[in-house]
Amino acid sequence: MTASITTKSTLISSIISGILSLLIFATLRFYAQWFNDSQLNILFGGYLFSWLFILSLTCISNAEMLIFGPDFQAKLVPEIILCLSLTAAAAGVVHRVCATTSIMFSLVGLYFINRISSKYYNNAVIAVDAPLRKSGKKIQIDCIFNVCKILNYINGKVHCIS
Repeated sequence: MTASITTKSTLISSIISGILSLLIFATLRFYAQWFNDSQLNILFGGYLFSWLFILSLTCISNAEMLIFGPDFQAKLVPEIILCLSLTAAAAGVVHRVCATTSIMFSLVGLYFINRISSKYYNNAVIAVDAPLRKSGKKIQIDCIFNVCKILNYINGKVHCIS
């Protein structure tokens, strides 16, 4: 049941982000003349095109998660570079400064998305180094003692009974 809920939410997220990215692209193309009127409008257009990048990356990444499984992650070379280049090309049609600011805003947004993603989805692995001893029983006792110390440190206890 959990897998079907995850699949449904991934599908819905992919569809919504695809529709919103098409809506943003159509709006920016329709009002292209307005974005060329002043420098502030050009910068605002670059900001909106960075949202086009984020939404298209979300759409592609969720579609790949549907196809390749829930553990699939977007990588730099195929997905991010493709979405960034398509966004820069679309923004370049409106104005070339729009394309430049779009790339900068997109990279800032990508940094914060990566930071949030690593906060919620990366699990820190605690490495325990066991000293090498000749007797196998002593190694097991030392490993258990080290794990006990780590768990008590995480839980807020200061010492471990040896």
